[in-house]
Amino acid sequence: MNKDKLKKIIAIFFIGAFAGFLYEVIFYFFTEQRLDNAGILYGPWLPIYGTGAILISLIPQNIKKHPLLLFCICLLTTGILEYIIGYITLEYFHQKLWDYTDLFLNIDGFVCLRSVLTFAIGGLLLVYVVEPFLDKLFQNKRCSKIVSNILYILSILFILDIIISNILDRTPFLY
Repeated sequence: MNKDKLKKIIAIFFIGAFAGFLYEVIFYFFTEQRLDNAGILYGPWLPIYGTGAILISLIPQNIKKHPLLLFCICLLTTGILEYIIGYITLEYFHQKLWDYTDLFLNIDGFVCLRSVLTFAIGGLLLVYVVEPFLDKLFQNKRCSKIVSNILYILSILFILDIIISNILDRTPFLY
């Protein structure tokens, strides 16, 4: 994998993780009138969203040319990811990080129709807006260097956040 592809994947991770953080903060503010970090880390990022964004970015280009097919694949990909992570955290770490039990068309409380629809729409935004923007950004050598420095700093902060969250018992799966 060349440097530019790796930088793009790291950028997609952080954009997805930050977008997920914003989505959750705004969602819970309007639905439960609470304003807090619902994530497992202290920073403004949710790794599951970043991971989902990377998985979506890896979907082949020939599929990305068909919005309806892409939407369905994003829905399945993010739904499977959410189910697996939800199952693992409950089964192995005895924590249920989210619970969709009371929501329409949920599967074991780990996945529901609302969540996968939201993630699929986010996947379309990622593919048709964010990825082309990043491609243009990385084509400009000056911008690429600035973005590289930002990604380097974010990566260090993210690793420190994982360490601190683990030490302070906030992260369930790093024991």
